[in-house]
Amino acid sequence: MKALIPTLAAVSLALAASFAVAQGTPGSGPGMGYGPGMGSQNMGRGGGYGPGMGDQARRGEMHEQMRGAYEACKDKADRRACMSEQYCAKSPDPAKCQAQAKERTKFAHQRLDQRQMMHEACNGKRAEDLTKCLQDQRQAQRNQRLDERQKAHEACNGKRGDDLGKCLGEQREKSGPHHGPRMRG
Repeated sequence: MKALIPTLAAVSLALAASFAVAQGTPGSGPGMGYGPGMGSQNMGRGGGYGPGMGDQARRGEMHEQMRGAYEACKDKADRRACMSEQYCAKSPDPAKCQAQAKERTKFAHQRLDQRQMMHEACNGKRAEDLTKCLQDQRQAQRNQRLDERQKAHEACNGKRGDDLGKCLGEQREKSGPHHGPRMRG
């Protein structure tokens, strides 16, 4: 009798597990959003690419380019510059790709400098005090960007459409980049 109880328990658990697997997880069937019939893998996202394989093929191609660049540059001292060079050599417009890579690098260095300044401002603080200090620093940066944005909109008051976009772009150039390079195709 004592040997029968664990055996029955094991059989019932195995049976319950097989039924659970057969049912699947919520949202995994056709029409449920993530299953084989209809899911995020079958729907294109952004960039003017329609649903289907076009976007996936492009992403796969870019992934292979990045993998090749990584393999070629994994032992180089300046890996970032080497990878940009390798990746852009295979792009349709290498000059444009290099310019965008330089802009991204500039932005990355700017972000590193900002993080360094934030941590210097919070020097000597530990644990919760450090977390609170860094949150305050980030909030101060956000507030500064919002103030600059508000001033830009005030400077462009009364303009509409393309004139507004052009004016805001000029104002953004005056105040300097904050959110990274603008990538337009």
